[in-house]
Amino acid sequence: GRALHRFLEWATPRLGIPSSASWSDLAVKAAREFDADIDEVLSIGAAILRSEECARFFNTTALRWWGNEVPVSDGGEVLRIDRLLQFDQAHGGAWWVLDYKLAHGPEQLGAYREQLTRYREAVARLEPGASVRCAFVTSQGKVVEIV
Repeated sequence: GRALHRFLEWATPRLGIPSSASWSDLAVKAAREFDADIDEVLSIGAAILRSEECARFFNTTALRWWGNEVPVSDGGEVLRIDRLLQFDQAHGGAWWVLDYKLAHGPEQLGAYREQLTRYREAVARLEPGASVRCAFVTSQGKVVEIV
């Protein structure tokens, strides 16, 4: 959960500068912060970051903007988006709302789909006319888009 989120946040290069810490070091720090299993944080985090499907969402050279644990207001309620990003114009300019769901087949659960589409709709209201897409990211590094 939260340890993986922190690991992915720390492992993502900032402003085109790669992280100087190793993934192992980051996994240890993230796991200790949230009392999680270090090996699990590292194995799932590495699976996501090495995944061809996920790579574009963590390649900051193609991104105009990105954030983790992004608060967005919807009807007076604050929603927290695991990862929100916008590709630069050369890569289409679309916004993406990503939700880390570590179970197999998260798209099969109605409550998860409803939550993710609510996030997408909240972002779409903030960015009228923009393309806003959403997807689940699984522990195997699979990207499951919800249309």
